[in-house]
Amino acid sequence: MQRERRLFLKNRILKNKKMNLSKYLKIIIPTIIFYEALHFFVGNIGLSFYILAVLFIVVAISVFGVARRQLFPILPMMVFTASSVLFLLTLGKNNFQDIYITLSSLLFFFALFGLDQFFSQWKKYNHQEIIKRKALYFGFNIQQTIIIFSIFFLTSGIFGIYMDLNFPIWIVMVAIFIGTQILTLYLVKINFLKNKIAKDRLVSFSDRTFIFYSFLFGFLIAEIIWVINFSPANHLTVGSIVLCLYYFFWNILQNRFKNNLTKKMVVFNLAFLIIALSAILTTSKWGIV
Repeated sequence: MQRERRLFLKNRILKNKKMNLSKYLKIIIPTIIFYEALHFFVGNIGLSFYILAVLFIVVAISVFGVARRQLFPILPMMVFTASSVLFLLTLGKNNFQDIYITLSSLLFFFALFGLDQFFSQWKKYNHQEIIKRKALYFGFNIQQTIIIFSIFFLTSGIFGIYMDLNFPIWIVMVAIFIGTQILTLYLVKINFLKNKIAKDRLVSFSDRTFIFYSFLFGFLIAEIIWVINFSPANHLTVGSIVLCLYYFFWNILQNRFKNNLTKKMVVFNLAFLIIALSAILTTSKWGIV
């Protein structure tokens, strides 16, 4: 009996190791492809369309697998990928390019890792199994961070290209509106799923609620871009301002969702926003670069 038990435990350990290795390979291999694709994109601009097509296919397949065959995380990760490429184009050929490619690849790795952590708990919840709240919150926080970085890359990248090519501002506003709406819709939805799985207090929700707030955020950011367009701000300043404002709006909204919004919390977030914007406005170079 002891021998059979040892063999059973040994086989179980080996099986778990294989499963863990398979899980990490689903994250590591797409990250390597993402890293190499960005490098290849920089050196072969003429093949950029084909590189992006391959990259988007890899992103879609990897997200679909890591997110337990859920389709709705694919589009936000597409926006993150496109935003990363757009921001890369604004850097030009210099030492920051390689650093940025490495950092954005690390963000992509953690995005997949966060998806795995979050949707593994979501799957357990659907199967009425015991969930790990730490893994759930960790996965959500990583995805939340990725979405916020995506807002910065999106606005900075599109605005930087707009300053170089000088096309109509309404194209910039529409592109940022659509991108912000997709990212916010996803963020609102996973925030709702997180609170539902963790059994936190929630206000009433419907699909119309998700769509309304994502539309509102997209509209606000597009209008902010239109206002900033009249200033001599460069694309990095624009991205930083939008990042601070988006974080402020989102922090207020997610506390509203949990029915936990107070005047003290609003004042604290407003003070943080004023300090952050003051730092940006006083340290930024006001001029087109």
